[in-house]
Amino acid sequence: MASCCVNNLGGRVLLLGATPDQANDYVRKHCKEYYEVPPGFVFKDVRMLLKSPMLVGIQVRKQKVLLPFMKRCTGLGTILYEIPAKEADIDFIRKNLVKVSE
Repeated sequence: MASCCVNNLGGRVLLLGATPDQANDYVRKHCKEYYEVPPGFVFKDVRMLLKSPMLVGIQVRKQKVLLPFMKRCTGLGTILYEIPAKEADIDFIRKNLVKVSE
């Protein structure tokens, strides 16, 4: 069963208390490859808590995924995380989400 706590993924916070637009803009600026992630999407057994579809970014060379999330427990708005990613994680995103970037 999927957890709703992004803390289980490790990584670091890039943006805290951002708007969805600010988080999407950050992903566009810092990733050559990004995908639309719908609310409720499950990545690494964690359900993405989002109010609307947002962007998840892939940084292939750094082996990182930029992942938006809303923490119900804090009320801080949108948080953008940088999560360490294995090749299988990147492949999972590529196969299951719609690519936005070119």
